[in-house]
Amino acid sequence: MGKDTATTRTLRRALATIGSEERLAAALNCSPLELVRWLSGEKPAPNEVFIAALDIVASMGSGPRARRA
Repeated sequence: MGKDTATTRTLRRALATIGSEERLAAALNCSPLELVRWLSGEKPAPNEVFIAALDIVASMGSGPRARRA
């Protein structure tokens, strides 16, 4: 097993957000095999993939926010 890094954690969170490895691979414009290697930490993901995964995670919270009383 590879390293647990900010990138692998972000990719896992993006996976949870998007729902499947196939959909995440398509969103990141990579092969499912590459994605699995990045998710496991076997290979480091390129910076642009990390940024794209951050965008996916950030979009999860981009809806209307609840007002605090």
